[in-house]
Amino acid sequence: MTARPRPGPLVVALFLCLLLVAAPSPSRADVQTADPLIQEFVVPDEISSPHSIAVDSNGNVWFAEKVAKNLIMFDPERITFEVHSLPSDWGKVGPSRIALAPGGSVWFSVRRWADSDDATWFLGRLDPATDSFQRYVFADTDAARENGTDQGKILPDDLLVDRKGLVWFLSPEQNKVYSFEPDGAGLRGYPIPTPHSYPKGIAIDGGDTIWFAEANANKIGKFVPASATFSEYEIPTPFTNTETLTVDAAGRVWFVELRTNRLGAFYPEGERFHEALIPTAGGLPNAIAVGGSGGIWFLEYMGNKVGVFDPVPARFEEFDIPTFASLPGDMAIDLARNRLWFSETGTEAKRLGMLSMTKARTTMAAAKTAAVSKASPEEYSTVLAISAVVALLVAFGSFFVFWRRRPG
Repeated sequence: MTARPRPGPLVVALFLCLLLVAAPSPSRADVQTADPLIQEFVVPDEISSPHSIAVDSNGNVWFAEKVAKNLIMFDPERITFEVHSLPSDWGKVGPSRIALAPGGSVWFSVRRWADSDDATWFLGRLDPATDSFQRYVFADTDAARENGTDQGKILPDDLLVDRKGLVWFLSPEQNKVYSFEPDGAGLRGYPIPTPHSYPKGIAIDGGDTIWFAEANANKIGKFVPASATFSEYEIPTPFTNTETLTVDAAGRVWFVELRTNRLGAFYPEGERFHEALIPTAGGLPNAIAVGGSGGIWFLEYMGNKVGVFDPVPARFEEFDIPTFASLPGDMAIDLARNRLWFSETGTEAKRLGMLSMTKARTTMAAAKTAAVSKASPEEYSTVLAISAVVALLVAFGSFFVFWRRRPG
């Protein structure tokens, strides 16, 4: 009777091979938190969608209604909305862009309603302590002399209030940067060198230099008040449609490129630009601000996300807004409380959004750790594959040896 080789070694080798191939490889678990990273607060029915937004020293959120005549203060601790209605004799106009002064007053430009021809060549100021409004009507006598009396009226747009209480605003119609000191020098206008530049997105740095975007000219503009001089810098990518910008602690100017879906940075010391493509295609970045840790935060109007760019590793993170198609419009950062507030301008959304920057940083740190260790699972899988091949070779080798040694 012919003896058959015992299959012991072959079975052991094949079993080892199966174990190696079936062994699970390490994977990164999703980072989860007990509380939501983004909270939303529904605006009452009698208030229209929020638009321009700012945060005061007490952590209260101020916003202008998208279609209405009110300035609204939201108290996050009491979850209450306080309405401040513009005077009825101002006509069919409502607040547009807003800025907070060091003393607590709220400054704003105005927009007219679609069915109105009421004048909008003025700035408004609200004193919250007394709920009183004041209107400042402007006319540019130089423009009037050049273009005729009717063309000398100023239409204020984006604005800010500096640490001394001086109001700065842009007027795309007049192609000028204006300063306004209500209790002193009054109004002063400074013509931008490039004609029809359409200035937008005003910001100020630590040295009191004014920065702005030139949407039609595809430039970043700089105005030094001490010398009343301008400088202009052309953005490398053409047709970016840049409209909002901010300045970080190092003096770098960060801006969004709506049309090309990028973040841009201008380094004044070397007069150089850097640009980074936002991960979400067609996100339409439309607002930008600097966080306390140096992160550059922005909104994605069509992407429905809050994004952040960390300049040191040049890394993006994006956070989905819970409400679908919320159309985030404007943002403000509360550094004292590590909160990022944003307006959800969609008619169906009607919400204020609040992102916890503390939780966001935790998520970002976890993502960095995962990125550093990302190679380990791949290397482990490679070892498994090699081991499997070796085990198969051993198995077939053992079978071949036993087959050759079988009794004849």
